[in-house]
Amino acid sequence: MKRKLSVYMFANINGTRIYFDVEGSGYVPEGERMRHKPVLFAIHGGPGSDHADFKPWLTPLAETVQIVYMDLRCNGQSERVDPATCTLEQLADDIEALRNYLGFGRIQLMGHSFGGMVAQVFATRYPDSLDKLVLLCTAPSREFYPAAMDFARKIATPEQLNVIPELFEGRIEDEAHLIRWWDVCYDLYFHVRDEEIMRETGNRPIGSMEVANYTFKHFIPLYDVRPQLPDLKVTTLIIGARHDWVTPVSQSEEMHKLLPNSRLTVFEHSGHMPFIEEHDAFISLLTGFVTE
Repeated sequence: MKRKLSVYMFANINGTRIYFDVEGSGYVPEGERMRHKPVLFAIHGGPGSDHADFKPWLTPLAETVQIVYMDLRCNGQSERVDPATCTLEQLADDIEALRNYLGFGRIQLMGHSFGGMVAQVFATRYPDSLDKLVLLCTAPSREFYPAAMDFARKIATPEQLNVIPELFEGRIEDEAHLIRWWDVCYDLYFHVRDEEIMRETGNRPIGSMEVANYTFKHFIPLYDVRPQLPDLKVTTLIIGARHDWVTPVSQSEEMHKLLPNSRLTVFEHSGHMPFIEEHDAFISLLTGFVTE
């Protein structure tokens, strides 16, 4: 019996090994000619998650854009390195290095949650590399955390309120502790609790406790791109969700006020992941934005 061969794609960049995956052709037939499709880099949330968060939900976008997924350094299938190297600036530099490694010109960039924070840092460091920017359920500063706790006090159970700071203050002790945290808190991230979807999406990513702890303890308390956002000219789509507790709509509204060439859409029936809970409407919105 022949063994099936799995193909894994890695780029050795900036002193580490970064996993990436590509969905959709970039050069497609259109009548008598071939046409280049736009390239969309999709940056996952976390810290400590990976690009599996997006699958299979973004797949329909591959009809109109070529999607490049990457696992940020020390996340997912990428190499485990010293978490102290995983600054938001370094993560942005890794995106730029992967763009160059793959030979792309200007890209469209979508960041979800923590990935949206990295995407904003990228935009401030590499504005000439960007064609469009999508900021999905994210925030422009560390001030998201007190806003999240205010929201949680309205909807969370006493147990959830008690354990939320363990993750967001970098106090997870081991992998078993991290699993317990998600078992308690994961349903906060959804407006409608579909047990099957929650089980599948919660188990797909490869967790990384060390980078989550270090980032929340050392980097998030310093995060604030608000002073730089008014200088960005990139066309930006900001997406919020009415029932998103961790990056509330107030954070989307603040980014919209600061970014001069932005538009804001709020999904009314979603938690932190509208690309799952209002999938068809999300894909329609993104398809329109990336192709206009």
